[in-house]
Amino acid sequence: MPDSRSAGQIECQNCRVRFMRKNSTGRPPKYCSSQCRSAAFRTRNTEAAEADYSREAERIGQAVATRARMVAQSSSLPMPTWPLEPLRHSVALKRELDDFIAVSVREALDRGARWEDISAVTSMPVSQLQVRYSPVQVSKAVDARRGRRPRQHVAPPARVAVKPAATEDVPGGRKPEGWEARHMLARALSNLHRFSGQSARAIALRAELSPSYVYRLTAGERHPSWKAVRNFVLACDGEPNDLVDLWNAADGQEQLLPDGAGFDDVLARFQGAVRGLHLAEARPNPDAFVHALPDVAKHEISIMKSLLSTSPARRSGTLSWTATKALTVALHGDSDRIRQHWNALRAAAPRSRLLTQAFG
Repeated sequence: MPDSRSAGQIECQNCRVRFMRKNSTGRPPKYCSSQCRSAAFRTRNTEAAEADYSREAERIGQAVATRARMVAQSSSLPMPTWPLEPLRHSVALKRELDDFIAVSVREALDRGARWEDISAVTSMPVSQLQVRYSPVQVSKAVDARRGRRPRQHVAPPARVAVKPAATEDVPGGRKPEGWEARHMLARALSNLHRFSGQSARAIALRAELSPSYVYRLTAGERHPSWKAVRNFVLACDGEPNDLVDLWNAADGQEQLLPDGAGFDDVLARFQGAVRGLHLAEARPNPDAFVHALPDVAKHEISIMKSLLSTSPARRSGTLSWTATKALTVALHGDSDRIRQHWNALRAAAPRSRLLTQAFG
């Protein structure tokens, strides 16, 4: 049987020796002695002191400038779209400034400044500065910023052709040019919002948009910028690449990667275009959906199911146009647009794959 005393022992986070806590109330201790606590503190300070804050200072400085512009813009409006918008930007600006001051203090010390010099500039006592801007405290602030950064996204490449879209209805009750593309983009955004399980206000906060603007996006009342769409998708924990082709179609753009793009890039663009259509149709079950398609060979069924998944569908380069068109039509997409992506994918696919399909 295990020793009953060992069950109540705690492992010291510095020397890893197990010890019994002296008091049964309060927060459990992390260290077995004050010497271990001091040693751990010195280790953290040494590790944090080795950090280079120059890159962080540049990033935070850019964030401060962006937030300052947002404050100026929201304060200049006679009636903000959202009553709390100026306050939200101001609070965010203060947080950015606090972080910038923190890394600037550490940078100044690295460049030879004394605590007394910093005290004269900040009008803060040296003792208070040394506690607030210790290497450990500043490192925590930097780590917290990194945790708040959105994940990397795939931005759309340069536009290659422009077809201006009309913005008003034409006589005779017909829909304006590009209306269907904009409506499909709005459906995709609305479905993404619903799948995220978040409120419009929560998404607006994460995407740095107003709640009313989020409502207009999902209702198709506004044609948004790519930045607004990207931020919206990231706030919903989605993949921006899935919305690139829908956004370009709504914007009246022919969207293709430049000549010489690698197979992986072309594949990602083709898969994103198809997944965007799938999202606009509320993501019907891929298994049942694909099996119901006409004129699809048996070996192409698994390829199309992987095409609609999140993992790269590397065998998509062997899909026939007949199967690809059947999938596009079933998803109510533009066959001409998807054909461009399909042609680019076939051209970029390694020859061995195409020869295997042709002669195998």
